[in-house]
Amino acid sequence: MDSGGYMAPMEVSDMDSVQDRYHYSQYPDEHFHYELKRYKGYAVIINNVNFGHTRYRSRERSAHDVTALQEMLQTRLLFRPEDIQIEEDLTTNQMSLVLEKVASDVNFSEYSCLIVVVLSYGESENIVYGVDGKFSYQQLISPFQYPKIPTLFDTPKFFIIQSEYPENDGFSHNAPVPAPLSPSTEIAEPDTLFLFSLDPASITWRTDGKGSHFIQRLCEVMRLDGLRYDITQMFVRVLRLVRLDYEGYVRDFIDTKLSCPRMVSLLSKEFRFDWEDY
Repeated sequence: MDSGGYMAPMEVSDMDSVQDRYHYSQYPDEHFHYELKRYKGYAVIINNVNFGHTRYRSRERSAHDVTALQEMLQTRLLFRPEDIQIEEDLTTNQMSLVLEKVASDVNFSEYSCLIVVVLSYGESENIVYGVDGKFSYQQLISPFQYPKIPTLFDTPKFFIIQSEYPENDGFSHNAPVPAPLSPSTEIAEPDTLFLFSLDPASITWRTDGKGSHFIQRLCEVMRLDGLRYDITQMFVRVLRLVRLDYEGYVRDFIDTKLSCPRMVSLLSKEFRFDWEDY
């Protein structure tokens, strides 16, 4: 094992002997839980609304998502107000600078998790938009990678992306079926979970104008059960609810199997915001 806690690959025979010595029943429950630290977490919310000189419409309804996220984090998950950082209309360079500053300035040894939310336009191939261009999912992860930020070792990092195709922002029911995303080809950072939605704008937004199906459902589930279940269980419930929303709304004109949020997880333990009742 090196100084960072990583072990060199073992031969199969070595792995067999380890399995013989250490049985599942010998490990305490705490071995399978991420540690809850002094503060619940640090959250960065990037909301790109106005795209300047491009032809893309402003994403004004996204403000409802920001409000819902902020209220959910503070009132239900008990994040401190100073631990919720909200940024709006960032260029790709500004997105990099904001994330790098958070990575360098925050002492993550005191935080139970990191949450990064991006609300913007996007496209397949793991791309979300700054107001002036494309920003890859890998660029979101890069500032927080180990060993660059040692205090984030064994700390869960959640990246939540709500995006829609810019060319489909006419709310037409003739929007093309989006191609499936494959973020797993880019995501290799341990203790990382990506939850992301990329759909035609015609099905992204709630018909009452109050934000997106994805983020509003996420906040609803977390408000009701955010302290009750493991985080991946929470996210599975969100995916199911949004799928039901989409099936009811777009059954006649789009393949809903390709139009639902997805999750890619490299978490190695369970995470809950409150283990007291476990």
